[in-house]
Amino acid sequence: MPPQFGLGLRLLVYNRLRLLIASASVAMGVVVIFVELGLLFGMLDAQALIANLVRGDLLVMNIARINLHRWDKLYPVRIDQAAAVPGVARVTPVYEDHVGMQDPDDKRVRRIILYAFPPDDIPFRLDDPASITHALKVSHGFLYDRLSRPIFGKFQAGDDIKLDTVPARVGGYVNIGVDIVNDGNILISKGDWLARSPDAKPIMGVIHLKPGVPVEEARRAILAALPADVSVLTPAETARRESMYTLRSAPVGILFLVGMLAGLVIGTINCYQVLYNEISDRLPQFATLKAMGFSNRFLRGVILEQAVVLSLTGFVTGMIVSWLADWYIASQSMLPIRITGPSGFIVCSLTFAMCMVAGLIAIRRVAVADPAALY
Repeated sequence: MPPQFGLGLRLLVYNRLRLLIASASVAMGVVVIFVELGLLFGMLDAQALIANLVRGDLLVMNIARINLHRWDKLYPVRIDQAAAVPGVARVTPVYEDHVGMQDPDDKRVRRIILYAFPPDDIPFRLDDPASITHALKVSHGFLYDRLSRPIFGKFQAGDDIKLDTVPARVGGYVNIGVDIVNDGNILISKGDWLARSPDAKPIMGVIHLKPGVPVEEARRAILAALPADVSVLTPAETARRESMYTLRSAPVGILFLVGMLAGLVIGTINCYQVLYNEISDRLPQFATLKAMGFSNRFLRGVILEQAVVLSLTGFVTGMIVSWLADWYIASQSMLPIRITGPSGFIVCSLTFAMCMVAGLIAIRRVAVADPAALY
């Protein structure tokens, strides 16, 4: 352990108010980085939400459907063809469309996304599948996503709500979530949907393999058995494709990167200013240490230790503020914005880097500490 270890910390702690202000200065940059990163990851997670909710081994879709917000339908026969491939246990058809949902209070009609599937074979990982199956079979209505944005009005289970001017009963609730395009979701049984739209085609098929069947082997067999108008992906591949498509199709990556760079610059400048003032105020003490025989290397170590301390205190303070900011933004936008392990690691590393850069710039001030100036 270096002999100067602890001296930088004691110098900072000596004036607790200054340490608090210094930590808050560094935390400003940390908050900007956390919020920008949270918005980016939250948006990407929201866009890939349905893919991440799929409960199955593979997805078969129209090859023209290059992202989940394209509504290229699948020929119904493709579901049967995929189900006939050796190694496939079953294929669950999923229908997707949008309907006009009337607000029971102001009577305004707003678009909401509808998913239909066989009640006995729920294709998504949702809470209490048995209750969902029972509700879809009994109610002949729909299940409302309680994580939808509040623009659709307030109603209770058992109420009759008009979907495209046709009354339908609210059979219960599920938790799905929204994205930057869709404001809400409802679930309905395949039979009820086909009764309303006899010509409806599935948007995709969720493939369940028999136990022990390798995924890649089954994928090759399905692609060989079906015409070239389909694509077969795992849910994880679909989610990654959705995230990459979002980054390519809109300049969101660059926008959030610029925001993160702004946070880095803010944090670095603030940390440098704090360390520069700390050195300037203690220049006589540093000169005394040099007169006692301590080298510039020793003094630089003290400054870098202070930079490390500021990175830790600034990161913790910034993370707390960012958690509150993310909670508020998520509650207003209904997007999954939160601090995750990867985002925490990234921001912690960036905070340490920006404070060390500020420290390396500030230590040049130590070289001007002249013992002769004391006399």
